[in-house]
Amino acid sequence: MKSDPYPWEALFATNESHGPGVTVPMRLVRKQRRPFLLLPFQSRAAAATLELYPAQTARARVARTLLRLALRCGLAAGTEKVQFIFRPASAFGQFISRQADRGGEFPVIGVLAGNAATPGQRFLVLVFDKQLRPVAVVKAGTTGRAIELVHVESAFLSAAPAHTRGVPKLRGALNVPGLSALALDFFPGHSPQPQDSPGLLPLLSSWVDASRQVRVSELSDWTRLKSVAGASKELGYVATYLEGTRICPAICHGDFAPWNIKVSPRGDWTVLDWERGQLIGMPAWDWFHYWLQQAMLVERVPVSILVGRVESLLASDPSKEYFGLAGISGAERPLLLAYLHHCIEVIKPSEGLSATRDLLTALQSRWAGRLGG
Repeated sequence: MKSDPYPWEALFATNESHGPGVTVPMRLVRKQRRPFLLLPFQSRAAAATLELYPAQTARARVARTLLRLALRCGLAAGTEKVQFIFRPASAFGQFISRQADRGGEFPVIGVLAGNAATPGQRFLVLVFDKQLRPVAVVKAGTTGRAIELVHVESAFLSAAPAHTRGVPKLRGALNVPGLSALALDFFPGHSPQPQDSPGLLPLLSSWVDASRQVRVSELSDWTRLKSVAGASKELGYVATYLEGTRICPAICHGDFAPWNIKVSPRGDWTVLDWERGQLIGMPAWDWFHYWLQQAMLVERVPVSILVGRVESLLASDPSKEYFGLAGISGAERPLLLAYLHHCIEVIKPSEGLSATRDLLTALQSRWAGRLGG
């Protein structure tokens, strides 16, 4: 019986018209029985490929650390030997080779398969130079939705002002039938931990355009929310507080969570995965998202406790400083409810949807009649 294809097979052309093939042996790591990581045979490069996995829970971080140590020692327990045929002369092959400045020579790579639970699953390819140093990350998609998301992210990164804090520079993009890809520099580092939180306020504050104000009703995220949930009585109540409110617009990432951020050894923050990015977006939504997604998806905080955390977050000094800069002091409660409505009605996440609904219901009840204070 023929085995199921690996999810990344569509990335690597096997059509002989693309030139001679190179058989590449690799090691497969599964997560919950699904193909998850392709590791090169070189021990140092295999260990470095684990940087593609932004482990969030303590258990996941320990497992990643143990596997990294084993790989550095040349041990490969828990992995499977696999191989695929890569054709360096294909468009994707040439694109990857250019990132390592290898010409037509196939570079050493590692591959991470993105979330298979979403229709837009994409793949991250870590590219190594001749000295086996990671130099670039290529994000690629082969399905219709994945190709669309890569296009959107490429367009955002191309349009973002140069040297915008935390926004990576686009190295290149590829669009061919059945595949789209973009390339970024490789950023060493880790997902932000509690001790890194002082870096959050300077980053998000730098994205606020304090030189002007716009009405909430003029922002595309609000327009999109109203188009899908405008009949909602609860959203209508929030709208009475927000639509005419003038606020300072901000660059908005749209999924500003710790697993989409790298903190360098020097403490610099780089934010990845910009497919929901807005150059003229809603302030504070990234601020809320950062704290709430971690609490709901990683810590699994019960809603009864999460409500108290929300109140503490809104009352914290960093939050007040950010709200003042963005011109939203006094509007933070309706903005947070609007953010939750947007998550539920527009984003419709594959994880955490029920918890988001429960939090919205609890906060609507708690703040009934006093959204402005």
